[in-house]
Amino acid sequence: MLQFRRITTQTRFIAQIDGLRFVAIAWVVFFHIYAVLSDRGAVHAPWTLDTDLPKRGVELFFAISGFILGVPFASARLRNAPAVNLKQYFLRRLTRLEPPYFISLLVWAASQWVTARRPLGNMAPHLLASFFYLHNLIFGGFRGAVNTAAWSLEVEIQFYVLVPLLAGLFAIAVTRLRRMVILGLMLASGILSLPLYKMVHFHYSIAYYLAFFLAGFLVCDLYVTRQEEWKPNFLWDGLALSLWPLIWYLGRNAGHIVLPFVIVVLYLAAFRGRVCSAIFRNRVIATIGGMCYSIYLFHPLVVYFVKHMTAPLHIGQDFWFYYALQAGMIVPVVLLLCGAFFVLIERPCMDKEWPQKLWRFAQTLRAPTVRGRQLQADPTNGVMRSELGKPLPPTAEQLRADH
Repeated sequence: MLQFRRITTQTRFIAQIDGLRFVAIAWVVFFHIYAVLSDRGAVHAPWTLDTDLPKRGVELFFAISGFILGVPFASARLRNAPAVNLKQYFLRRLTRLEPPYFISLLVWAASQWVTARRPLGNMAPHLLASFFYLHNLIFGGFRGAVNTAAWSLEVEIQFYVLVPLLAGLFAIAVTRLRRMVILGLMLASGILSLPLYKMVHFHYSIAYYLAFFLAGFLVCDLYVTRQEEWKPNFLWDGLALSLWPLIWYLGRNAGHIVLPFVIVVLYLAAFRGRVCSAIFRNRVIATIGGMCYSIYLFHPLVVYFVKHMTAPLHIGQDFWFYYALQAGMIVPVVLLLCGAFFVLIERPCMDKEWPQKLWRFAQTLRAPTVRGRQLQADPTNGVMRSELGKPLPPTAEQLRADH
């Protein structure tokens, strides 16, 4: 399964983080399966769709991003690691994320044009805004977007731009003060952003979700400075068992304030719990979690198309049995197609040197030359001449023929 493992720029692969990605992407996928089945499915769905629930998986992703992007900055400040090269930092974000994202936009646009007969003129402004990560700010969320699943990526991009500035928090030398400041900012951000929920242009922005990224920063701080001291403990497993249900149980407003703090404990448990650490380090779970970007970009399309073929299939009228049957047919197709995209497109883009390698490969496809000179045959005497018109030295075969 090594060809399915993510390529990382860090010297150490953190399997637990990909295990947490698995939980986040699994929730998003299974929620969207529920959504399409509740819309004209063969069996009536028991619950009205709560549009806030799928965002819980997204919020888990935001905290993971805070952790991953915070590690090099925190290491430089707190462990005397080499300073982050900002040019390389932004170039890495560009080469890593852009190709899969742009391809997804084109695939989504083509599918909507073919299947839904959506006019190109209607898609063009939304497509252009999405190319520049401005759809949420211009159109107020994902309504009309070509790739409706990518609204959170625009929030991520805003965070990526702010990371070098936010990483100044790690410059606070006093450990307790630094962590108290991060905790205070998490609480203040959660409370102050509540009024933005009804302001769609700001609801789908970093202004509303900052607390979740800061939660990742706090886990990052503890990981960088204390990880060597951590020993697996069943107490953390007990905490995780009691707190994971809160991710989906808490209401919108209370959840928005409390969940970043809950996520900090749960992510620490992924490292420090005996059972949790073993689960999140599991090779299959971590491998699927590592493909989350490809799955996230394309799973709604796959779910939608497979559902149209399988939706009539059901046994009895129990919705949850119907849901399990449909998920059992849809999920393998999601993993197959999104996994293929991961291997062919996303994973190669994880190699930070892929642009240079691609350029060298393109060079090998050029017409063969001999020291930069294409050879031509002289039709009068068979002598090989260069493009400059000067005869080349005779070959050994020609010398033997002359004698």
